[in-house]
Amino acid sequence: MQNQYEAARELLAAGAFIEQVTDAPLAYRIRLSRDSAPLPAGVFQQLVAHKVVRASCRVSGRMRYVAA
Repeated sequence: MQNQYEAARELLAAGAFIEQVTDAPLAYRIRLSRDSAPLPAGVFQQLVAHKVVRASCRVSGRMRYVAA
């Protein structure tokens, strides 16, 4: 999971954002340009706890998070 955390940090630094795609259960995708990949909730929680991401906006009912 640490490798996924570091990869997510690098993508966020490159301009990616994280989108919450479902509410129950919580599911996230990390998006950069037209590419996207699932992001485990545990990795997302680490990014939030370490203040790497912040809530940005809601688009079509989906919350988006960007690098802090």
